[in-house]
Parts: sequence; C-alpha cells; structure tokens
Amino acid sequence: MRNDAFTRAAAAWLTPVDDVATALRDLPAGETLQLTSDSSVRDVALTEAIRAGHKFAMRDLAAGLRIRKYGEFIGRTTAAIRAGAWVHEHNLASSARTRETLGILAAHESPPADLRALGDIRTHVGENPLFDAATGCLYWIDVRETPAIHRIDLASGDAREWRLGEDIGSIALAGDGRLLAGLRSGFAFFDVATGKFSAIVDPESALPHNRMNDGKCDVAGRFWCGSMNPESGTADGSLYVLDAELRCRHVLSDLVTPNGLAWNAAGDTFFLADTRRGFIDAFDYDVRTATIGGRRVFADLGGLPGGPDGATVDAADHLWSAQFDGGCLIRYHPAGHIDRVVRLPVTRPTSCAFGGDDHRQLFVTTATRGLTAEQLRAQPLAGRVLVLDVGVAGVPANAFAQRGIA
Repeated sequence: MRNDAFTRAAAAWLTPVDDVATALRDLPAGETLQLTSDSSVRDVALTEAIRAGHKFAMRDLAAGLRIRKYGEFIGRTTAAIRAGAWVHEHNLASSARTRETLGILAAHESPPADLRALGDIRTHVGENPLFDAATGCLYWIDVRETPAIHRIDLASGDAREWRLGEDIGSIALAGDGRLLAGLRSGFAFFDVATGKFSAIVDPESALPHNRMNDGKCDVAGRFWCGSMNPESGTADGSLYVLDAELRCRHVLSDLVTPNGLAWNAAGDTFFLADTRRGFIDAFDYDVRTATIGGRRVFADLGGLPGGPDGATVDAADHLWSAQFDGGCLIRYHPAGHIDRVVRLPVTRPTSCAFGGDDHRQLFVTTATRGLTAEQLRAQPLAGRVLVLDVGVAGVPANAFAQRGIA
C-alpha cells in the first residue's frame, strides 16, 4: 500500500461523493491507490493504465448512471464501468446544460409566502409523508442514521416517535391500526399501539447490503416497493409487489435508486423514478393483473442539478416530484413536460404528499444528510417537514388491502 504523500501525488479525489478521481501522473494498470477526501478513505486498484489528467472510476458504476466530479454531475455512463477503469468519452456522455434547462432553472417560483415547518422534528433523511384522513395525523420516516417512524396530529400538534433498530425505506396505511413498512429486513406490519413489527417476507435475504426503499399502494391496495444498495453505484435494486394474500412478486431489476412511485388518475400509467440515473419512467399499467409494460422515459432530468425523488399526483392529474439536491418541487403535465417549478428554502427535498382538510396542503419531507455545517446554518429548515399551499388539491393515499382485514 502506498503512503499518503505518494497517493496525493498520484491522483485527486476531490469530494467524498465523487464517482471518479483524476490521475496526477501516468498510472500503470494494477497499481493500488489509497485515496482520501475529507474524512473518507477508499482503496482503488487500477484495472488499466490511466494517463495524467484522465479520470478513473472510484467504484463500480452502472450503465446510465449520472457521474459526479467536484460534487456535480458531469455526464451519464454509456456502459457499466468497473472500479479502477478509465472514464472518458468512450463510456461517458456529457450532460451539458442546454438553454432550455437554464430557462427552467431561472423560472423557479419563489417559495409560497405561507410555507412553514411542521412540528419540531429534524431528520437526517426524512421520507414518505403519509396522511391518515381517519385520524387527521401525518406520518413520515427517518431512513437511516437515526431510523424512526414519526407521527403528528395536525389539529393538536401532539407528536409521537418510534425509534427503530434498522433502516426503513417506506410506509403505507394498512388498516386495523397498522402500517406496512419496507425495511432493510424486508416487509413487515407495524402496530401503532404496541410499536412492534410483525415480519411478512424478506425478498432479498440473500442481499444483506440492500434495503427496501420508496413504496406505495395502487388503487387495488397492493404495495409496490423498490429496493436498493445505498452504498453502491451499481444497479443492485429491484421492484416488488406485495398482494392481498401477502405474496411477494419480483417485477423489475436493474435499478440504482428506485423512487417516486405513483399512478395517474385513470390508473393505467405507473411512474417510477431512478434518482441517480436522473430519469422518471412511465409504464402502461394493468390494475387487474398488477402488470407493467410499455416502458418509456417520462422525464429526463440529466441536465438539472439533483435527481427525482419521492412523488405524488394532484387532483388535476399532474405529477409532483421532489428534486433531491435541486432545491425544488417540479410539477409535470400528464404529457411529461414541466408545468411548474417551486423553489424551496432547502436543497434536499425528498418526497411530497397531499393531506389535511380536503387534501389541500402539500407536505414535503427533507434531509440534512451530507450537508456541511455551513450549509446547515444557511438552511435552518433542512430535515424538517415543510407545509405548502400550492393552489391545487391532491388525492388520498391508497391503503394496503390485506385479505380479511377491513
């Protein structure tokens, strides 16, 4: 292993989130480097010779992945790339921002004047706002570092927290005083009264580095949920559906960061985002058979900062998507073009859902994870749940419909 002085002279890894480093001298194939960025340290064995000034992969990278350098996206991979391999024009397509993209950025609406934070909880990675109309409560989760389920009564302000012993990726209403949760250990029911989980199934027991991520119920009450490896740049994730008989079926593979599950009003179109790839895809959906097909790109966010995260649909059948690391919410027309961009006072919104009286409040979860102390001071609402009036109502969340449970 090379010492630190040699490594620093050999290559530059500029920020801990960067997927590539830059050779500072000609590097031979087979050389092993130990690179440091801030407090992060990573060993990389070069699989081919790298010329001075050229980039190489810091980890395995999936095809179609947006690549970061200087903490910013510089392009998309056109093929899968192994750690230590050369990254250049032969396997990376530039994502230079077009005039249209710059116009979208410039046209951000100011945050609504009555925007406020809900309660006092500040999460690391807040996600999955979920309104329960029967109780008037909003649920949301903290995914990792301090995993938890949170709840607040919108009328009284009474709040409750359940701290968890493992990562959690999503929740859905499940009747009988329960939630359905997607966890690192798979799917489980959560009893709100006792605070205890009842395991259902772990579809990825052979993949210990994976966890369940974003999930949502269709109009028939089936729970759709994606999985991911949060420490990987490869497409280790899949899409699953859990039905009323508690049978779990694998639907789709080759996902990096599945998010933004939603359906249009007619129920014949299913939306799924892949945050790191910067796409929102639309699929034909058959609610009778719970099958998807006819996949196409609904929105390509490659030229925008950040990526599409959690989403919801409003009463006018427009899709709202939180742009993580982009500091905004984007509303999409059913045809796929951008209808509105609402700026937020935080850079990392994670998801959004309508609730409250007549579902006219839009609740937005946010994150603090990865923000510097300076960024946290500049974003006092980061990690909080934001409440907005965007001038349109939403639709109620579908609940999981287990056979025999009212």
